[in-house]
Amino acid sequence: MGIAMGLMQASRKPLIGTLLSTAVQLWLRSQVDTIDRLELSIKGSNRSLLSGHIPQVSVSAEKAIYQGLHLTQVQLQGSEIRFNLAQVLKGQSLHLLEAFFVTGNLQLNESDLNASLKSPMLTEALNEFVLSLLRSMTGNPVMDSCALQSEQAHSWVNSVLQIQDTQMALETDHLVLTAKLLFDSGELLPFQLKTGLELASSHELRFVQPQVKIHTLNTEFQFSHHTIDLGSDITIQDLVLSPGKLEINATLKVNP
Repeated sequence: MGIAMGLMQASRKPLIGTLLSTAVQLWLRSQVDTIDRLELSIKGSNRSLLSGHIPQVSVSAEKAIYQGLHLTQVQLQGSEIRFNLAQVLKGQSLHLLEAFFVTGNLQLNESDLNASLKSPMLTEALNEFVLSLLRSMTGNPVMDSCALQSEQAHSWVNSVLQIQDTQMALETDHLVLTAKLLFDSGELLPFQLKTGLELASSHELRFVQPQVKIHTLNTEFQFSHHTIDLGSDITIQDLVLSPGKLEINATLKVNP
């Protein structure tokens, strides 16, 4: 339905606008695995468009899957996009000629976030985060008399290979991850990680006072704040965690 409306709107524009709307939609669809609804609006004079320059494009999408990430709702605005006009006019695919920036709003509900945890991208990132957190052991473990001593805990943590069977719950300003630790012996041990989440800077996430609980060992580890650098290609303006929902406002560099 959204595609049809977009094409009907484009049909009232000059031919170059119709052609570019179709080409951009096809390009966007080629970048994602699936998408339920896609609407776009291209703004620019005929002179700009005929020079291979799109001054501004707005995109709205729902239920898109990008590299295994399930995105509940996306609204983006891109500007200063330069593309291969000569090839597009010959019926070939649209290709970017240089990097550009998109600014927008991204929303993930809890079910889509958990579906995304199965993607290679998030699986690797989550493993790296949890293992680096456990192995840092900067805080003092809080344990009862039957639990491991501190020196034994360090040795025990170093035998963890990865995490699996992940499930995440979203609370106000907090993430709660339940999963299993896989040891080099093949043993699986359930655990829970609860952490606050906030922006440390426009390109850094800060995990606030992470706590790891291993109920079968009656053991709890408390850690100092942990910061992750997301790189210079992203600038986050706002991040909001609420029950069952994650919302991010950010600017992202899109490379050819």
